[in-house]
Amino acid sequence: MWEEIFTMKIRFLDPNRVNQIRDYINSDPEFKLAAKYMSQDILLQVDEKQCILKIRDGVIKDILLNPSPMDQWSFFIKAPEKSWELFLQPTPPPYFHSLFGATLREDFQFGGDVEAMFAHYWATLRLFAVIRQLQHE
Repeated sequence: MWEEIFTMKIRFLDPNRVNQIRDYINSDPEFKLAAKYMSQDILLQVDEKQCILKIRDGVIKDILLNPSPMDQWSFFIKAPEKSWELFLQPTPPPYFHSLFGATLREDFQFGGDVEAMFAHYWATLRLFAVIRQLQHE
């Protein structure tokens, strides 16, 4: 079982799935409600790979893979690939069930405009719930 977990590809970094991921998240009614007033750029980092989710008024307008250092972001969420794989499991192990738990007890990090992240925490949690669903389709 553990071999399956650690061979999983992180789908939100897959260039062939970016449009599908964007459309799927944008069609989620709970994300739409939670993110209605959210206009942030979220940097997600897996080891050295990065993407920026550009959210405007609750809609993901773009997912920018491999951004340059000149691309701006509001806040970041970073973790090693093995931690993302655990976090994205359908039933994550202890401390990987939520972003807050993973940052407190494991090796997830967040930073940047943390106030904006917590102002939109419900939307951020829903975003990851939808990404978790997509990871296993």
